[in-house]
Amino acid sequence: MDRFVLPATTGTHADALAAAGLASLLRGSGDCTIRRTGAGFEVVLDPASAFDESGLDCSPGYLYLKPNEKATVPSDVGEVMDYAAEKAKFDAYRNAEKAARAIGREIAEDVDAMRPRRDWRLYQALNALKGGDATNNVLKAIRKLSSAEWRQQLCAALGAVRENAVPQVAWGTSLVQIFSPHAAKGYARLKPDSTGRGDKTKDGLAEPFLEWLRMRGYFAAACPFFVGSKREHVRLLCPVPKNIDAGALMDVVSELRQARIFGSGPKIDCMATLELARLLIRHFRERERRLLEPDSLVSGIIIAHYQSMGQAKAVTAIETLAIPGWFPLGTEADADLWTTVLEEHQSVVRRFHDNFSDEIGLILAYRRFLERRGSKAVAALLEFMERYGIFLLRERASDPGSRRKQFRTDHLEAIVNQQEDYKQIISNAGFKAVAAAIRSATVSAQVSKSMGQKDYREIRYDLLPELRRKRSLPGVGPFLGAVSDFIGKYNAESARRLEQGKTSGVKRVTSDDLEAFTQLLLDQKNASVIGAMLTAYATCRVPKATDEPEPSSIDGNEGEVAQ
Repeated sequence: MDRFVLPATTGTHADALAAAGLASLLRGSGDCTIRRTGAGFEVVLDPASAFDESGLDCSPGYLYLKPNEKATVPSDVGEVMDYAAEKAKFDAYRNAEKAARAIGREIAEDVDAMRPRRDWRLYQALNALKGGDATNNVLKAIRKLSSAEWRQQLCAALGAVRENAVPQVAWGTSLVQIFSPHAAKGYARLKPDSTGRGDKTKDGLAEPFLEWLRMRGYFAAACPFFVGSKREHVRLLCPVPKNIDAGALMDVVSELRQARIFGSGPKIDCMATLELARLLIRHFRERERRLLEPDSLVSGIIIAHYQSMGQAKAVTAIETLAIPGWFPLGTEADADLWTTVLEEHQSVVRRFHDNFSDEIGLILAYRRFLERRGSKAVAALLEFMERYGIFLLRERASDPGSRRKQFRTDHLEAIVNQQEDYKQIISNAGFKAVAAAIRSATVSAQVSKSMGQKDYREIRYDLLPELRRKRSLPGVGPFLGAVSDFIGKYNAESARRLEQGKTSGVKRVTSDDLEAFTQLLLDQKNASVIGAMLTAYATCRVPKATDEPEPSSIDGNEGEVAQ
């Protein structure tokens, strides 16, 4: 077994790109796995394989980029990416797709044949971030070498990596922020002290072989998106491998690039993270006949935001979201549940509109859930679902035909039951009885009204915001008082309906149920957590035997077109 280690020297996506680039280079020698270590990444060849230099993928790993029609292309660089020609093709396809969606038709077959190449957005982002010169220069240096010289240098460099030494190659390179985001900081300030703005001294700090691996890795495992009203900003997403076959990672990321993901930066982050988890489960389930939790394969997604400053773009944020690891995945039923839950969350997030302040606030709240793991993640999810339940009730009141989706109670239980403290709360009989009463007086009554049923309960629009306000006050007294007041009114209405001979809306919360809930609240001494969970759970819908799963196709907001 051969093992190649790459230390994490930047703490950014550059480290993950280098690991992916090394794996793409070694795959010809045999199957290989990328693993996260404490100090960086290691690429390990299959135990049945030994490093065989004859199997190396000795291509540069990408195409020469011709940035515009006036640019000249050397004769010996091989296949060329003609940016102007591809952009014209992309623009024509996008306009045709917009027109087809506007009239509610599928895109014509002859236009579908004009669909841009799968790696188009990679070159689009590369050109926007001024990285083409760097990739082109390295490619030209490689092409100038004879096959024997290039293979000799490549093997020597890989030998150095295997021995934890600095690989030496006979070409130079330049540091660009798309592959090395730290290159845009410190030395490369807008007006560096005692240097010209075009000074290239920093390029002497680059390790050419490592920079080339990052370039390869970008084309193998990066997923860029354009954001902003004019698509002027670039958001680069890069999965962080934990323990995954290199080929599987590249296949899944390739599918992720084709997914219909739109919107502001936070919405793209959420949708891409959920979609990556779904694709990982599907890939290993269908192609490799294995059931693996997505967070055991990829630990997270590093997100680098390149903000447009007019003539140039600058790194303004580098963040990481966690890949969901919500519950164990051991059986086919678990895999079905995982997929359904992920698609449910995608369906909710997908329908948020970025241009409404309350909805962008919900997107940010959901994103905070994906920033965490364990009990802190569950707390953030409950905070989001509480806010979403209040929003859903208000939205349906103003628009009875709203397509907003409710979460399902069993799906929420599957997530929170992994944390013992939350499991004790949600399994409490008193908690479930009070939640059912709140559901009956809010979202369920609202649904009955929208369906034209005249005999529905009084819809308590004020209840959820009041519970949210009271749970945030010190102690458990204010929140318990609000719940008790509601239960008293709820039971009175149930008794009145029963006296009127009505057959629905007559169930009451028993004294035993209220006592169990009160005791839970006093034992936990945390009205904030229980209150958030109560509102979140109460605004979920109870599944029926006839329920069918959401469609698995993940579309964007209506009227939006893929980039």
